[in-house]
Amino acid sequence: MSTYKFLSTTVIVTMVALVYVFQQTALVRLSYDIKAKDKMYSDLLDRNKILLYNVRQLESPARLERTLLAKQMKLEVPSRERVILVSSGTEEIGAKDITRTAGFFGKMRQTAASLFALGPEAQANLAK
Repeated sequence: MSTYKFLSTTVIVTMVALVYVFQQTALVRLSYDIKAKDKMYSDLLDRNKILLYNVRQLESPARLERTLLAKQMKLEVPSRERVILVSSGTEEIGAKDITRTAGFFGKMRQTAASLFALGPEAQANLAK
């Protein structure tokens, strides 16, 4: 009877020890995973800051000015004939109100362009 008690106690203690070791190894494995994910998160935040800085630099008026000066581009304010007004699209729009051309020459240009059009222009369907 004492050998039976000894064997059963040994098996129970061994099983408890194996469960404990398994839990500890799982805990260490999870801590490594958490550390790796935390490092990846930190790297992504740093990259996000760098990319946002680059976007701000690319959109800055100072950079645009340097680029235009480097290419020696001459800019001028367009005349009224070269301006085409486009409606915002929030109100109900008729087909003729989609674009309005400012000035006499602008209207002439729009008329000439409509003469050479092959068919109706492609338009988005605004119906929901």
